[in-house]
Amino acid sequence: LRTDLDGTCAPVFADAGQMEQVLLNLVLNARDAITGRGEVWITTAAATRADAVAASHADVEVPAEHYVLLSVGDSGCGMPPQVQARIFEPFFTTKEPGMGTGLGLSTVYGIVRQSGGHIWVYSEEGLGTVFKLYFPVTEEAAEETTAARTPDEALQGSETVLVVDD
Repeated sequence: LRTDLDGTCAPVFADAGQMEQVLLNLVLNARDAITGRGEVWITTAAATRADAVAASHADVEVPAEHYVLLSVGDSGCGMPPQVQARIFEPFFTTKEPGMGTGLGLSTVYGIVRQSGGHIWVYSEEGLGTVFKLYFPVTEEAAEETTAARTPDEALQGSETVLVVDD
């Protein structure tokens, strides 16, 4: 995840696969919150400690000076305060039985915290929801990972593939 911070690229310490999971969970939830026509948006921006503290609305320790802000929002139905208070709990869901596990937002929360970040949600019934994820900027250079490619003929084995389709 990168954004422009004072004219330079600002890397954050996060696993690319986990960031994909974060975005997928947030965007799918946003889509599900919209009935009929609506909008889902994703933005990134540079942020400072002051921005993160102001967004928290609480006495939260925000140690880094610079952050990358990832926002995912929708123009959906929004959430009442009693739902907002529980959204990061594992297995909590407002979806119909069989339509969700209640693990999406708790997984997002875990990934953000594991990356040293913070997550806040703003929601009003009838107006939509915005998730703001703050990831601390790191000075470490990103590791280039290049998987060693194995020739196709070497990819033979006795594995079993299980496909489950509902």
